[in-house]
Amino acid sequence: MILALDIGGTFIKSGVFSPEGTLRQLPQVPSRSDGSRAEIVDAMRSAIAAAGKVNAVGIAIPGPFDYRKGVSLMTHKFAALNGVNLRSELGLDVPCAFVHDADAFLLGELGFGDLRGVSRAGAVTLGTGLGAAAAVDGVTIDNDLGSPAPEVSLWKQPFHGGIAEDFISTRALVKKYPASGAKAIADAAQNGDVAALRVWREFGADLAELLSQWIARWDLERVALGGQIAKSWQLFRAPLETLPLRPAQLAEAALYGAFSRARDLLGSRN
Repeated sequence: MILALDIGGTFIKSGVFSPEGTLRQLPQVPSRSDGSRAEIVDAMRSAIAAAGKVNAVGIAIPGPFDYRKGVSLMTHKFAALNGVNLRSELGLDVPCAFVHDADAFLLGELGFGDLRGVSRAGAVTLGTGLGAAAAVDGVTIDNDLGSPAPEVSLWKQPFHGGIAEDFISTRALVKKYPASGAKAIADAAQNGDVAALRVWREFGADLAELLSQWIARWDLERVALGGQIAKSWQLFRAPLETLPLRPAQLAEAALYGAFSRARDLLGSRN
């Protein structure tokens, strides 16, 4: 049995997988991302303990992070973990694989979702930030630390005099339409608010401009879209219709990706 964790800024999602990929989800645990080192590690340990006995662990976690060594390099969320070796801090006595959260989402879709059988595949996550990953023949295009390579990453690509994340993120939406978050703006648009509808149209146009270049550069056959903002797809889809891009249908794709990376690690040690 393999435990997979998807460590987000608010909650830790987790589940136990059979070797064939059958998932039994476990209760979410607050991630305490702004807490102390002990608070964050205790939250992770709590999620791990809930699984009981397992043979391997896969952990999807944001970067910057040294995924080979298991060392956090984050200075924003999870700042208290900066420089901490989580592999040793968590005291795991089974093989543990760390994977970038965008890579995990992509790997989940490749192995179990809409990207199965796609040779040149991409994934984009829309939410607090702008995540991106790409793979060729099932192998993610990463840097030496295990994060998506700089030329694959989208968030800080130059765009309209700033960077892409300035225009394609929750922050960008709220800047144009002050609200509590993307969902509130989506609710307003669905209720016919003209200003909210315009914000979503502009968001879709910006995303289409950015992704059309990215997809062409990597010659991607299909791209899966995830993250909280993807739930509002119908509001911004029109400018994207010509691109090979669709919202992911696999629930908890990042858990599946963390599982597959851990399964590969376990297999290589047997």
